[in-house]
Amino acid sequence: MTTNTRNEPDVDPDKNPTQLLESAQKHANLAYVCLHEVTPLLDRLRSRLNALQNSGLPTFTRALQREYEALKSLINELSSPDAISKGITKAHAKRLEASTSTITRSVAQWDRLKRCRNVVAINQSFQGSSRDDRKREMVKLEITGRDRQEMHRRLKEQGRVEVDVVDGGREWLAVKASPRHRLARELTDSGWAWGDHELGDDVDHEEWDEVPVAKFAKRLVAAARMNRHEYRFPRIRLVLANLNYEGDDLDIFVDQLKRLDPLVELIIEYQNGPFMSTPAPAVETALDNLVGDGLDDLTSTINLDHTILIDLISDLTHSSLQPQPWQAPTTRAQIEDENSHTGGMMAPTLYPLLAGRKLVCTSEAADHFHNVLATVGTETERERGRLLVPWDTQIRGMPTEAIRKRFQELSIHKLPEDVQVPLNVVTEPWDMPAINQAVSRGELPEVALDVARCSAFKSSKLSIFMYGWAAGVATLTSNKEVRGQMRTWVEANRRSETEVGPSIWKLDVTRNLLAKNASPRPGGYRKVKKKNADGSGSGDDDDGNDDDDNDDDDE
Repeated sequence: MTTNTRNEPDVDPDKNPTQLLESAQKHANLAYVCLHEVTPLLDRLRSRLNALQNSGLPTFTRALQREYEALKSLINELSSPDAISKGITKAHAKRLEASTSTITRSVAQWDRLKRCRNVVAINQSFQGSSRDDRKREMVKLEITGRDRQEMHRRLKEQGRVEVDVVDGGREWLAVKASPRHRLARELTDSGWAWGDHELGDDVDHEEWDEVPVAKFAKRLVAAARMNRHEYRFPRIRLVLANLNYEGDDLDIFVDQLKRLDPLVELIIEYQNGPFMSTPAPAVETALDNLVGDGLDDLTSTINLDHTILIDLISDLTHSSLQPQPWQAPTTRAQIEDENSHTGGMMAPTLYPLLAGRKLVCTSEAADHFHNVLATVGTETERERGRLLVPWDTQIRGMPTEAIRKRFQELSIHKLPEDVQVPLNVVTEPWDMPAINQAVSRGELPEVALDVARCSAFKSSKLSIFMYGWAAGVATLTSNKEVRGQMRTWVEANRRSETEVGPSIWKLDVTRNLLAKNASPRPGGYRKVKKKNADGSGSGDDDDGNDDDDNDDDDE
């Protein structure tokens, strides 16, 4: 699909009806093709409901569809033999201009998106000015009384930026129309000393910081600083529509924008640069790239926490069960969830994440895992646990092939050849002395000590996340809250702008141990409605997958 790279509709109100009709047909066709390409993206994201709802794509599509329908209606009117006699050509032109403007922008935006990967959201707004910044500005402007509220609202609106979020959240894609003649005039008005600078020079901000493109870039950088992604500032890719690189003063000015902030990467893309001049990939390839597989944050080695170890050996995962009236509500719900999916739910969800990766857990996590199983696991859950995390001389002495063979015999699901069983146990301890040493060696940032203090995690849970953090590997968990908690603690206590917290990958599916739900309790059964303190587990009595409750036996 070719687009008008100047992002400008070609509507002239003085055109005759035939010319207006041709323009309407051209833009209706552009809208139709764009809708035909975007709609499959919505369909593919629909399986990830939150991703679709928060992506902005449904709104984008509806707006484009609305303008497409408006143009179809206009085409019918312009095709009428008496279009001229009714004297409505100028009215038609105004309607056409409104629709073609929206369509032209949308088509150009989709053309840019097709060059990206892992789309998160489009047309997403971020705030680039804090309340304190706005208060200082009002003091500087000597705004008082009733005018303060209006000025505060205006400054907040001026600080807002709208971007497309791609690369899983790591990159913001923004666009600014900057024709050379207009940019040259704005630089002159700002006081640019033409001919006095060379590429690579640091030019005094007073010569260029009032240029609208510069103001826009500064807002983007400020917003990126206020909206980290996984502890880091997002990268900004700013497309300067209508501006080609020519190596002159305008490009010296553009070079200044790249250095606005040493901690925020700002990439400037010209219209004749590699990003825009390279043709977008074929639609199917572009869709694959935009959807992604969701596994970009998973490292080649994965650190498994308690919840995942339980998921991997639970009878609910590996057996064909029927919900029973004596079972806790969450256990029954999980059994029903397994039965409602052909081939089960947990194994088909979890195995692809683990495939082809090295799987590890800390020795503290392994010790706690087996203590839990010894207390509440069924016989088959305990045996799977011993096979998955070898913790006695008998299992450790078995060949890997024998361990995998027996694990397969205990499951109704095929164990993929590229899923590691048994996993590796990290031998070195990860207690507080080890954490202090890791900070001293620079393996952990100083903020890790604050996180250890704030979290009050007991030894096994603390070891899991501190080891993954220090080793630079992703920790996989089905705990609902720990990822957000870690981010809160790091951001509240960070010692520097460059400190980065642990990589935590959350699985949205979890399984209890069948545990004491395997058979009715003596004396009859009762409904258990226990609620976990942090919501991380199931809430069942003795289900084994309540991280906080399990940690009671940790010390």
